[in-house]
Amino acid sequence: MCKDKMKCSISQGFSLLPILSTTTLIMTLEERLAQCNQEGEKAEQHFKRLMEAKGKFVLPSTRDQNIYEHVDFWVDDKGIDVKGNRHLDCIWLELNNVQGKDGWLKGKADYIVFDVIELKQFCFFNRTDLLTYCDNISGRAISKDDFNKLYTRFGRKDLLVKVRYDDIKDLQVGFLSYKHEKVQRL
Repeated sequence: MCKDKMKCSISQGFSLLPILSTTTLIMTLEERLAQCNQEGEKAEQHFKRLMEAKGKFVLPSTRDQNIYEHVDFWVDDKGIDVKGNRHLDCIWLELNNVQGKDGWLKGKADYIVFDVIELKQFCFFNRTDLLTYCDNISGRAISKDDFNKLYTRFGRKDLLVKVRYDDIKDLQVGFLSYKHEKVQRL
């Protein structure tokens, strides 16, 4: 009798694929991108509603401003780029996008606003402060699990830095809380 089911099934020539596919949800790249876009749009609309509830006029950016300048909204003539679904232990900062072009840290937004789920708040950062933070990083990541190192995904031209909220919290310039909302998402 084999005690290690993984070794046993492999040594006996059994396929693990049917076992994994019935117990694990496997997303295609397209499905994952669609999910990320949907989460991002929800965070953007949530941010917009909160700002308007505070009496701010929120002007959505044009399609070109969103794509090429990395600006989602204009509030008090300041460009805002909202990043949804961030966590205390994982925030990715984008220097270059997947095509190798300037990422959102090199865009034209005045502020990058992270929706940090555990804090139940939108955290405001000056884009240039985050860019300066990354400019001081020179080490290369060996895996996506490395923090505060330059990382490029296999087969892509992106350049990213993975940080924890605690690494950058001193750069935060403001926040917009939704801790007391009954419904935080639509």
